[in-house]
Amino acid sequence: MTKRILFLMSDTGGGHRAAANAISEAIHHLYPNQFDIVIEDIWVNDTPWPIRRLPRAYPWLADSGTRWWLLFWQVTARPPIRKGMMNTAYVLARRRILKFLRQTQPDIVVSVHPAMNHLGLRWVRRAGLNVPFYTVVTDMVTVHPTWICPEVTHCMVPTEIAAATAISYGMPREKLTVVGQPVQLKFTQQKGDKATTRRQLGIHPQRPAILIVGGGDGIGRVYDIARALASHVPQVQLLIVAGRNKALKQKLEGVNWELPTHIFGFVDNMPDLMTATDILVTKAGPGTLSEAFISGLPVIISGFVPGQEAGNVDYVLENDAGAFATDPQEIARIVRDWLQPGNPHLQQMTANAAKLARPNASLDIARILAGQPVSQSAFQPVSQ
Repeated sequence: MTKRILFLMSDTGGGHRAAANAISEAIHHLYPNQFDIVIEDIWVNDTPWPIRRLPRAYPWLADSGTRWWLLFWQVTARPPIRKGMMNTAYVLARRRILKFLRQTQPDIVVSVHPAMNHLGLRWVRRAGLNVPFYTVVTDMVTVHPTWICPEVTHCMVPTEIAAATAISYGMPREKLTVVGQPVQLKFTQQKGDKATTRRQLGIHPQRPAILIVGGGDGIGRVYDIARALASHVPQVQLLIVAGRNKALKQKLEGVNWELPTHIFGFVDNMPDLMTATDILVTKAGPGTLSEAFISGLPVIISGFVPGQEAGNVDYVLENDAGAFATDPQEIARIVRDWLQPGNPHLQQMTANAAKLARPNASLDIARILAGQPVSQSAFQPVSQ
């Protein structure tokens, strides 16, 4: 008899759905035909207007409206305000969500979104479901208080720093495990070397390759960074991922590039692109950074969402796995410096990035959800 696992998430950025999909893939890989997976965007599908419209504002808040996002992030970290907002959301959304939960009848519930922990557990219990409730934190370092609900069955976090924060918010140590960031299994199954992968992608086999991404929504100064690199680092080739940003892709395709340049929309072969690459330029999204670590790829962080991504920048810098620069000209200067013949820093950062990798995170999370033991190196309650 199959068990049903319900993932509670919302598409505020692409990372939450990506995490749910990665864990789901790992569950099906390890336990074929044993689990039925439901991934539900609670805010969009099961709440009334205007709550269901809120996720649509996130791409703007994470790009042009970052000052407003930071204000919201800071205000909701205050217990009285956070409690008031949660109580309001609980009452306004309760009827539809309880109906959905009773219809779905999950055997296990997993939150991969900060707004789905305190509220999610409350809704699940109100629906009369006495089932395990897990949290998988998808912010790498800086954990907002809404992520941490001490009453959940178990909480999984990406890093030791996140675990320490969770403890400070009241999470019992015995309910806490550092597992890493869940990513697709194909990142752990990369087989081709750099030269082979480049030939398969149809790019120059010898030129250093710079991969530029702006997350799934193609936000940030992707165009300006690409133009600065093309103008000041002529020995490279560029791989530019515009994501879902069709206007950006069209703008990039309209340029008469001075050097070999390959432009992509939303891709499903990021492992191949990272394998083929020497340096990644990206905003500080935890999923992309974790994928880069697994690929042993030094990163230049070109921007971050204030609040939840701020700690990611420090994490990369403190571990000497990359650099931080927002100015396109400065990014070009860093790339040019890293690629100087005889400069050992690029090779050292490659090794440092690989040390941060947790390639089995999705598999370990799947095992925990299935009630199975995992390796002691991966499954360790945090201690002080």
